[in-house]
Amino acid sequence: MLRFIHFQQLPILVRDLRLSTFIFIRYCIGDLKWNKTGITILDHATSGIKELRFPLGLYFDVKKEILYVADGGNNRILKLYSNGQVETAAGQADGTGGSTDSTLGNPVHAFADENENIYIADWSNHRVQYWEKNAKSGRTVAGDGNPGDALNQFRYPGRVVLDSQKNIIVIDTQNERITKWPSISSSNRSNIQIVAVSSFFFFY
Repeated sequence: MLRFIHFQQLPILVRDLRLSTFIFIRYCIGDLKWNKTGITILDHATSGIKELRFPLGLYFDVKKEILYVADGGNNRILKLYSNGQVETAAGQADGTGGSTDSTLGNPVHAFADENENIYIADWSNHRVQYWEKNAKSGRTVAGDGNPGDALNQFRYPGRVVLDSQKNIIVIDTQNERITKWPSISSSNRSNIQIVAVSSFFFFY
């Protein structure tokens, strides 16, 4: 049985892009040493839903012990429970990609709220998708699906998180900026702000 350990031993997962593998390593505090071995929990060699193809992002819900994996090459977000169960949380289980409400295009990151609803940086579709728990499709909550540098557009969103007010914070990679979008419950969703910019490198 796979068990995630938190508190004083936080789980660290290392991504090996060449092998499309995640290695589980425990983090130790104080003067303790790193564990030099790990446990492979998902990789390219397994079959079925656990087979990865260019995984690009992780989000770990410490309270619920759920790991979310942006399985970019398979155009889906996987959800891994502490008992080893894996399910498709967003996108199509068979890896079908696209730009419809029920598909994703090379998602690179996901963030889950306290109700296991997911916000997804949908890289190739230049948008952030919101999928409710157990939903079969999502909806666009940031970006318009077209690459561009207008305030309401992205050029390859790379990361997404929520702040304490549930505003949506997005790294807009090739526009070299970070934008803040109002919460999905806000009455004024057009109030988009640039909160950081860079002229020297890509955010990622």
